Amino acid sequence: MSPSDRTLLQAERVEFPGQTLFQIDDGDAEPKFRAVIGRGGSRRGIRLESVYWEGLSWLLTGSRQSMGDVVEQAALQAGDSGNLASMLRVLAFRWMWRRLAAAEASYSIDSLSVLLQASPSPAIVLTREKKIQLFNEPFVTMLKQRLSLGNVAQLSSGFRFVLDTHVEEAIDSLAATRKMLTTGFTASCAGKQLTGQINLALAPVHSKQMLIGYVVRQ
Repeated sequence: MSPSDRTLLQAERVEFPGQTLFQIDDGDAEPKFRAVIGRGGSRRGIRLESVYWEGLSWLLTGSRQSMGDVVEQAALQAGDSGNLASMLRVLAFRWMWRRLAAAEASYSIDSLSVLLQASPSPAIVLTREKKIQLFNEPFVTMLKQRLSLGNVAQLSSGFRFVLDTHVEEAIDSLAATRKMLTTGFTASCAGKQLTGQINLALAPVHSKQMLIGYVVRQ
């Protein structure tokens, strides 16, 4: 395992609903025989479970490589005494793993934080548990000005940020429609209160469902 692959073991914890990890589709484990023709007309008969054929075909989408090229590469790595089918399974898994790692790096909490800080508007990220995960500097500035806060430390004591729409309902609605949701909010601290409107969307992060909100009126 290469150093870059080892970093996958330290990836953010991902929440999977129910028994998602243990469910397979009908026919996934059914072995299928295919005759694959490589460069030079070489022909190889290979038996793999359906899920591996489907995975390899998907990974090749948009690629200049053919299934024959992949089989040739696997055959070279397996050698004359190796098991070609086993090598193809390893190749498919490793290829998928690296694609997943690249995708997760783009949808990490760190990437979400950068996206938030790049916004000139006050913005905040809320978890399903109604906890504030992230916020940007314009959000802090808005609170200081509208709630007359002397410093950010005051936010750690008694600060509340509540949406007019329940967070769980907003997440479920956005997950179903994939459209923006506008709702009201109330921010309060030290007996002072601020109300306004906020545009909500699902936060682009893979670890768990969260809301990202951009204040549009205060």
